[in-house]
Amino acid sequence: MPHVPVSILLRCLLLPAILIGCIHASARASTTPPVSPPANASATGPATVVPADALTERAQSRQLVWSGVVVAPDGRTFVVMPRLANSSGPQLAQLAADGTLTPYPDAGWNRAPVTAPTPAGPSDHAPGGAQPAAPAFVGLTAIRLSPDGALWAVDTGSPGFGKSALPDASRLIRIDLGSGQVTRVLTLSADMLRPKSVLADIRFNGGHAYVTDAGAPGLIVVDLAAGSFRRVLDHDPALTGQRPVTVDGEMLKGPDGKPAMNLGSLLEVTPDGRYLYVQPFCGPMSRIATALLDDPQASPRSLSNGMAFWYDTPALGGMAIAADGTLYLNDLETDSILTLSPARQLGLLLHDPRLHWAGGSSLGSGGVLTVPVPQLDRAATFHHGHSQVQFPVGLYSLKPVELAAAATQAGKVAAAPAPGPAPAAAKGPARPDATPRVPP
Repeated sequence: MPHVPVSILLRCLLLPAILIGCIHASARASTTPPVSPPANASATGPATVVPADALTERAQSRQLVWSGVVVAPDGRTFVVMPRLANSSGPQLAQLAADGTLTPYPDAGWNRAPVTAPTPAGPSDHAPGGAQPAAPAFVGLTAIRLSPDGALWAVDTGSPGFGKSALPDASRLIRIDLGSGQVTRVLTLSADMLRPKSVLADIRFNGGHAYVTDAGAPGLIVVDLAAGSFRRVLDHDPALTGQRPVTVDGEMLKGPDGKPAMNLGSLLEVTPDGRYLYVQPFCGPMSRIATALLDDPQASPRSLSNGMAFWYDTPALGGMAIAADGTLYLNDLETDSILTLSPARQLGLLLHDPRLHWAGGSSLGSGGVLTVPVPQLDRAATFHHGHSQVQFPVGLYSLKPVELAAAATQAGKVAAAPAPGPAPAAAKGPARPDATPRVPP
């Protein structure tokens, strides 16, 4: 295939949910310590290991790769299938119990990628007074439920690998799950984007939403009532990948042969809404007060100083947060799911080779964690145009709280991974060694 620089690769890579190391503290550790580190903060607490059969396969896909999932309160399951790993087929679909995929909200929105925008759809923003791109998805990267129960899709606006975003095609699309209709389209104006922008994921908090830009590292704060945007923390160290990722013993590299470090970014809001956790694809994790993010008068300096190192996490394909503040982290380097408590205690919940590059998870009612496994490191993008994905790809579920309790009662408690060194100049808890410690 032709030589393609990583700068072009970033136009189409994301994980929702997806897809993302940086030495964040090195930029400001001399003036800003970690946020209220507890005296006992460490990565050496107990890790609960559960039986292999604790991971239940919910569905398989033999042709399309899904990278993110949302399970609605009524039990309906929706999956996003990015153009990074799929050259055709729907980008958003409802998954039936028998594995059938139905384009959602309809076939029209999931038709073949367009090459030019045309008038369409209800829109709050259309730069220059024009209508947004055609009423079809262009390049979906993530899906998420908002507090009002609607399904939002993040469209980065690029129709495929190596292709620029279409004009007015970078959008946030709201779908009413009751009617199955698109009810709102927020189109990002040109001043919110950069030439390399790749919208990666979204989270909601009160009247605001936060969107990560993985291609040109930054955050976009959305005022949902006004339908307005603010771009903050451009190229902040906390959002910028600065260390390579190793999967299956091999460094992940782009088509140009250089380490792929900025493939996406992850974020999550604490249950009380006070903080936003954020990290580039390969870590580490930082956090910032949402009140600061939401303040339109906050200066760039105050925002940068407010972003504090939280934990030296490994490369992650997805994360979800429980009501008690526990983070469930999909560790790409070890095919594992880790737990990170609000007290910054890191534990190993489950290691299973089936969790190879686990993507954007969904923690639904009843405490069920649903995990898609897209195997994105095996996509053709990273293998000279030849896909190495091992079909079928799976969608799995588990109940972390029940499994942890059962394993503890059974005495199946193993030592957590040994802590490794913290990033340069960082003074917070360090990430564990990459090797999962699983009892025989």
